Amino acid sequence: MYTALRLQQKLKHRLSEAPRPTPAHSAPAPDPTPPAASPSQPPSPSPFPSAPGVTITILDPDPYMTYQPFLPEAAAGSISPRHVVVPLRRVLPRCQVIVGEARSIDHERRVVHITTLATTEADAARAARPGQDPRREPTTLELPYTELVLAPGSVSRTLPVPGLAEHGIGFKTVEEAIGLRNHVLEQLDIASSTRDPGVRDAALTFVFVGGGYAGVEALAELEDMARYACRYYHNIEADDLRFLLVEASDRILPEVGEEMGGYALRELRARNIDVRLGTRLDSCERRVATLSDGSRHPTRTLVWTAGVKPHPLLARTGLPLTPRGRLRCETTLRVTGTEHAWAAGDAAAVPDLTAMDEAHGTAHKHAAGGARDETGERAHNDAASRARTGGGAGAPHAGGDGAEPPLCAPNAQHAVRQARCLADNVAAVLQGAEPTPYRHAYAGSVASLGLHKGVAHVYGRKFKGYPAWFMHRAYHLSRVPTFNRKARVLAEWVLSGLFKREIVSLGSLEHPRAEFEMAAGTVRRPDKD
Repeated sequence: MYTALRLQQKLKHRLSEAPRPTPAHSAPAPDPTPPAASPSQPPSPSPFPSAPGVTITILDPDPYMTYQPFLPEAAAGSISPRHVVVPLRRVLPRCQVIVGEARSIDHERRVVHITTLATTEADAARAARPGQDPRREPTTLELPYTELVLAPGSVSRTLPVPGLAEHGIGFKTVEEAIGLRNHVLEQLDIASSTRDPGVRDAALTFVFVGGGYAGVEALAELEDMARYACRYYHNIEADDLRFLLVEASDRILPEVGEEMGGYALRELRARNIDVRLGTRLDSCERRVATLSDGSRHPTRTLVWTAGVKPHPLLARTGLPLTPRGRLRCETTLRVTGTEHAWAAGDAAAVPDLTAMDEAHGTAHKHAAGGARDETGERAHNDAASRARTGGGAGAPHAGGDGAEPPLCAPNAQHAVRQARCLADNVAAVLQGAEPTPYRHAYAGSVASLGLHKGVAHVYGRKFKGYPAWFMHRAYHLSRVPTFNRKARVLAEWVLSGLFKREIVSLGSLEHPRAEFEMAAGTVRRPDKD
């Protein structure tokens, strides 16, 4: 979305009106069950005609962009869920927004094979007919393009842990964040209304796997919320809650540095949060979390935030990939060795020019015999850390013959800035100019540890507690798109400081037809024999 927003501004004088599909009353209605695409049978023609001038088309499974750094606060109730998302059609009025998914890309022909809500509905209606094969490939449409921008982001990286698929809860979408909030509050209701000590203990035990940003911030915010909610339950004390953080490495929050990560660890443990370092989840079958240290923890809540992996779409593009599955890109954000294809964000493996300069500068100092002071040592260590984060464990550093260059870390800081550079480069190419390389100095990292608590390492300076929490909010408020969202989020923060926290569980939102189905008699009432 950031790239499209920037392109909309850069090319506003050349943008054509977004083309619209031909109205049904002026053309014959299409067959509601078109044939599936196959090598011998081309996909259905696209209902999205081209238009003169420049047309920007956004293809996304959702008609909104989620600002993921606000998900922990949305889960805790500090921000309304609708203010965590940005509607694409509102902020991109001169772009064509298609709600659908890319199935594959034929870059030689410069077309994307996509499915939309309409093709999905048609496929469902066709599959319901007698004699139809339900395993038939979905119908796809062809969406042509001149310049292709790939920014699908990443998906949760899961492991073959027994029971994880059945009982695990992710934390990458606003739906998962709100579902987790409702789930945690429902566990308090279960614990409050049972006399079975086993059920009560499992309901009040919350296991989070992954000690990065997502895991630590989600745990800290939800622990704050649950601890506050306990005051409204006559038979649950805050000390009855048990939060467990499982991390396979020997530290949490590596992005904020060792010192601030250590402070965050002490802060969490001071709040009676059980943090297990160097520990893995071996199984969660039958709602029992079994850890590699041999301990077993009956729990009804297991949140999985143990890393991400590139979007599966990238493997179906036919474009060059790194061993870790990201698109191999040049410093200009163009896909390596490919014309008319660009990438940014988590999907792109972009050389980190700033880290390369720092590494080369340090090596030059050593060659000249210059003394390295404490600041230079820290800069070198930070550059090496970023190189390891971007290139993966064991990635070689720049400076050696034949060594792979350090890569930009797949985080929001780089993604937002790459999006702007990418838009400028695409606009430059369309205007016959040369693209410029992406270069961004590492600013630092901030993390929230709950209300009025946080850690930050910004421009070499370290903050903790309330100042770090304030910096966390100020930074992300400045980065969330549109003035509309900034004003609404700020207003909610002000109101949450003046009034008590909401502790209402709206789990019924996940099954909105349940009450009507019960009234219609299609679902047996829970109290009916």
